[in-house]
Amino acid sequence: MAAGQSQLKMPILNIEEVYKIYQSEKTETIALRGVSMTIYPGEKVALIGPSGAGKSTLVNISAGLLPPTSGKIFWSGISRDISRLSPEQIVRARRKFAGLVFQETKLIPHLNVVQNVKLGGHLAGMENKEIDERCDMLVDLVGLSERKKHRPGMLSGGEKQRVALAAALITNPKLVIADEVTASLDPLTGEHVLDVLDEINRELGVALLLATHAQQVASRAERTIEIEDGVILATHDSNIRLRDLAGTRRLAVDNQNRISIPEDMMKILDNPKNLKAQLVGQQIHLSLPTTELYEPTKVHTCKVCGTLVESGSRVCKECGVVVT
Repeated sequence: MAAGQSQLKMPILNIEEVYKIYQSEKTETIALRGVSMTIYPGEKVALIGPSGAGKSTLVNISAGLLPPTSGKIFWSGISRDISRLSPEQIVRARRKFAGLVFQETKLIPHLNVVQNVKLGGHLAGMENKEIDERCDMLVDLVGLSERKKHRPGMLSGGEKQRVALAAALITNPKLVIADEVTASLDPLTGEHVLDVLDEINRELGVALLLATHAQQVASRAERTIEIEDGVILATHDSNIRLRDLAGTRRLAVDNQNRISIPEDMMKILDNPKNLKAQLVGQQIHLSLPTTELYEPTKVHTCKVCGTLVESGSRVCKECGVVVT
């Protein structure tokens, strides 16, 4: 899809300024820090980043499996922010909006291929005739027509993933969200699964959002989103090379006109605390300043009366309160 085409279409997934904070008795972990992301109809988008970057959290929030701490999530066909819906409303809406596929396939062991694929259609209240017709089409599309009566225990890892894909598509969703879909597969089997995803995208027009660590997945995407430390760092085109991200990296600008500079670049510059920015024609040049900025000493004010407290003093002269 050309960049101009996406601008003419309404997004099917729109995430606005999402924060996610995990809290325990002793710690607070910020997994997402004001993330905004948009997916358009028919797009193939990969999501990359190191372990702990926030990929799985973003995937689960996009799928409505996890509520954000703050921010908004909009799905095509739903006029309200889905984070404001009840869990039951989200489940009903998700059946028509998104099909979910994970590294560990969630197939029912005692059901065969056809029964596993049809299950989601029955749960969604689809008509039996529609379920049967769509199941036949999907099982054929993923190349399992000869394995219809086989149970999961009789299938290979790649075949299980293809069953999971067919099951995710039974309700005719607009988007397939997959988290590390090839991680447990050998490279050749992974290629077969990715071929099926490409065909699903091409034949059915279903958009794809694929969280991955794998070059073979990212290189199939039209657009790759790079996340680091809970922030959307950059986007990449289909020429991405995970071992040389700088070659295709386009730094993202958030809604507050902020950019994040990649950690590898900051290390090369010895982690400066400030950078000089200059506009040269249509380019922004960042460079190390030639002189250090004056860093003012910290000042303290009394929390009770607001009086300025002298450096080194432990007691406010105005009201006698101990300064901490």
